[in-house]
Amino acid sequence: MRPRLILSLAIACLLIAGCAHLSVVHLDKNPWTLGQQETLVMRYWEFSYSSRLEENTLIISGTAKPVAGAIPEWATWIQDLWMQIYLSDDQSRVLAKDLRLYLPTGLDHEKGVPFEFHLTPESLGSSGPLYISFGYRMELTAEKNTLGAGAPGKVFFASQGALFQ
Repeated sequence: MRPRLILSLAIACLLIAGCAHLSVVHLDKNPWTLGQQETLVMRYWEFSYSSRLEENTLIISGTAKPVAGAIPEWATWIQDLWMQIYLSDDQSRVLAKDLRLYLPTGLDHEKGVPFEFHLTPESLGSSGPLYISFGYRMELTAEKNTLGAGAPGKVFFASQGALFQ
């Protein structure tokens, strides 16, 4: 009897996992438009970007700048930063994504951080509109940290990204 229960639970877990999808329902998003300059303001970053199509690849390039007053002015060193882009359908299901990792470097609050993402969706889902969302994970410090994790000093950490639902 016990093996049958374990097998049933394993099958139920696989079915649930099979229905799960990456979602950006909780993130801010813009309708995708080709060739126009767009801006998407999130909690800590403002993404200014435009998109172009090359063969079957959607290329989104632009600059992410810290939102004024959201990131402390003392946070001028990027210890750890990744930025991600998501292309989603009208139900916030992620159709394609791309990730950029940044090496430790200084952060200029005025110039921001340049980016270029390449999206190649396998399918575009339903025939409804498509949307662009961004995600990020960052650890910013007041100065270059050469001592590694746990070193003393100020640290600003924030993260937003897609979730499995």
